[in-house]
Amino acid sequence: MATLSNLLGGGSAGAIDHRKEGLPLFGLFGTSGDQNDHMTYRIFDSGFKCVGSPWGAVCNSTTNYRFGILGDASFAYSKDDFGTSIGHDNFSSQTYDDWQKYWKSMNQVDQYPHAQYYTSSKDGFITWQSFHSYTTQFEYDNGWTKINHNLPEGVRPRRMFCNRRNSLREMNVGNNSCAAFDHYDYTSHKLDNSDEYSIGTGYNEKNKMLVMVHSSNEGSSTSKTIHIFESSKCLNHVKRIKDYFTNLTSTEYFTDTWTTDNNRDMTVCVGNNKWVGFGHKNGNSMRYAAFNCSNGNSLGTTGAARIFDSWQDFAGSTTTSYGANQGPQYYTKYNTTWDGTWGMIYSPYYYYGCGINAFCMSIENPRKFISVNQTKSDRSNPYVAWGRTGFHGGWSDNTDSEQWRTYAWSFDPTDSDHTVDTVVYYGGTDNNDVIRDNNTARSDSITNKTGNHGLNQSRTGLHGGSHTTCYPAICGIDWWGNFGNADSLYGGQGHSGTDA
Repeated sequence: MATLSNLLGGGSAGAIDHRKEGLPLFGLFGTSGDQNDHMTYRIFDSGFKCVGSPWGAVCNSTTNYRFGILGDASFAYSKDDFGTSIGHDNFSSQTYDDWQKYWKSMNQVDQYPHAQYYTSSKDGFITWQSFHSYTTQFEYDNGWTKINHNLPEGVRPRRMFCNRRNSLREMNVGNNSCAAFDHYDYTSHKLDNSDEYSIGTGYNEKNKMLVMVHSSNEGSSTSKTIHIFESSKCLNHVKRIKDYFTNLTSTEYFTDTWTTDNNRDMTVCVGNNKWVGFGHKNGNSMRYAAFNCSNGNSLGTTGAARIFDSWQDFAGSTTTSYGANQGPQYYTKYNTTWDGTWGMIYSPYYYYGCGINAFCMSIENPRKFISVNQTKSDRSNPYVAWGRTGFHGGWSDNTDSEQWRTYAWSFDPTDSDHTVDTVVYYGGTDNNDVIRDNNTARSDSITNKTGNHGLNQSRTGLHGGSHTTCYPAICGIDWWGNFGNADSLYGGQGHSGTDA
């Protein structure tokens, strides 16, 4: 029998979480060889099946003749027209203000449903309405302050909490400078106030743990104070931020010295087992370490007493690449798989958004982590959640007489043992070998902590949008569809998740 608590949630067994979405969708945008007379935009599910309402447009011979979304004020950095360059322009070393190219940057998408330069529905309605006519940085100034969430299966953050100095604010999701919904100064709840500047925050909804890193500035200061809060109230369900802090059940902290180029790159993954992974860009590389943040175990107030082994430098290839030290809009990103079992802390391999340097870690146990690397220096694309327990993206090469390809990989959702290697499943370019004629998996076994998985191209069976010259762009989708109703095709296991 349906009850009010089941329909509205409330945390009871069998309650419906209306935040839950079906398996990830993505958009694919492509134009013809001359970028004048043909464009398409389609939505695909995690099986690369077209599920939206395909949208196309044909012009006479020039983009002076426009209709539909071709007439949108695309990427209007300063209210300018997009011209004809949004389809084929190569993104390599350009910055965010070269908006015709930068929308293919891996910085476009993180775990939050909104992208930096556009918005797209699951039905294929996309707009590139400018988010940049007010200031050059706008949302990106507070983008790095967004909390990194670890959430239940199929849930992406639908509330945006921004943590800066000693204040937690709830903001409207998106690019705007309008009033906050709520503000709370939590200074009185900190056990040590020697460091005032919040530079990275993570939250785990399963154990209601909020972990903050504070430093003496937002630049390169090495002093760090890590505050650990546990509450009886879920941050994502309280009416006021104050309610989370006034219902704290435990509070601890520890201090340490961590070297960072820019503290605004700090990214925090709070594990289900109360180990916490901290990662950030450092020079052309990245660093990651896991610390025991379980309260009530007399672990002390030093990082040395809590760290798992040591800080680990990124194990893959590196070259010139940039992060928050070049601007707050380039902060290190965080994303999770659909099922919430694996997280990813990542930055570009090259300049401002090509390729990927990433640490992927088990959310059940952040001590289990590996490096993931793709060494592309141009023709980039964002990376998005894919399937139940994977990610994909990164490929925007010419699809003239070629299939569109992607870099897809996935993990075992039950593998959280940091004492054994991590199995990474991947695709290939040989369609005849997808289901292999032997008893081996298409996978790599990667050594925990020190190992790296170099991403492989995967054929998708899709064309890029045109039969001639075409450099397609992958887009994030703001809503993947409801789980278990008319959109059940998009769902994961297709049931409540409990065994019969």
